[in-house]
Amino acid sequence: MTGSYESNELTQVKICTSLDVPSNKFIDAAEAAIEENPDNATMRRGPNGRGRDSSGPFELALTTEKLWSTGRVLRVRFLDGTASVQHKVKDFAKEWENHANIKLDFVDSGAAEIRVSFQQSGSWSYLGTDNLVIDPTEATMNFGWLDEQSTDEEYSRVVIHEFGHALAAIHEHQNPVAGIPWNEDAVFRYYRITQGWTDAQTFHNVLRRHDASKTNFSQFDPKSIMQYAVPNALTIDDFEIGWNRVLSDMDKQFIGTIYPGKAPAERVLNTGETVDAEIGEPGEEDHYTFSLNAHSSVTLETSGHTDVVMSLFGPADRTRLLDVDDDSGRRLNAKIETDLDAGDYYVRIRHYSKRRGGPYSVTLTA
Repeated sequence: MTGSYESNELTQVKICTSLDVPSNKFIDAAEAAIEENPDNATMRRGPNGRGRDSSGPFELALTTEKLWSTGRVLRVRFLDGTASVQHKVKDFAKEWENHANIKLDFVDSGAAEIRVSFQQSGSWSYLGTDNLVIDPTEATMNFGWLDEQSTDEEYSRVVIHEFGHALAAIHEHQNPVAGIPWNEDAVFRYYRITQGWTDAQTFHNVLRRHDASKTNFSQFDPKSIMQYAVPNALTIDDFEIGWNRVLSDMDKQFIGTIYPGKAPAERVLNTGETVDAEIGEPGEEDHYTFSLNAHSSVTLETSGHTDVVMSLFGPADRTRLLDVDDDSGRRLNAKIETDLDAGDYYVRIRHYSKRRGGPYSVTLTA
């Protein structure tokens, strides 16, 4: 290994943390996420491996995706800070608008989904829709070291990163497929010395990787604005990453897929027909609709070699989740069998792993 904690310039750079909501607000946060964007919904599986068990209805999983609805206008209000620092933050934060169908509306007073302070310790933000359950008098984002003397490079590195969290982006090194060859003992020592973190904080902010089934993610991007620097001294196999200060090409592409310029077109499923489709881009989803004229026993099933997750909504309500399945079909395919009343229904199909897109087919029988 090369480098040392004392001499490596990386030790002089402050590091952000992403905040989880308090445990007593987990359920509120899950409900708020689904109300904001029904595609955030995930479910617990029953003991038989399916979404519904024999003892009762679905339970909301306590961990949901935290994406805002596409096209959302997010109000941002500064709780304190000088005019010049606020102006810098605003300018760099708006870089996200160039690549995502999201608007940041900086307001001087009143309600705001994102509330920014400069008076607390550290640099941090809540993730995505978790902002909705934080007390409206409290900050949801903080820049503890930015001031009039901070360089534009530092503003770019920190502000774009924190607003990435506000848009629900996780730390890139916690990407489910990151695979950084950490020397874990060295990592714990490093963050004790340089940040004063406990080992639990270091695990939460650095070593923990997110659950692939509940996370939108692309292939690992070491150039991402959401990636911490990784000193060589913290890894094995001579691996390191420097500081990223601007959005990478993959950042721009991925956030545009998560918050696209227009909603995916809905394709019609007719009973007894098979529809061929393909999922290719990270974060991509396919949407379908079908109608029933009478109460029916319905089977929705995918086929092919692409591992997908299928969700069913309705009737006549794109926000009411009825069923979800990952791999109850053959191989890695999804299958939902259920009884439905007459009405209009909606189906969402997405990757299980964003690394593995490809062709698949979906069939409706009733």
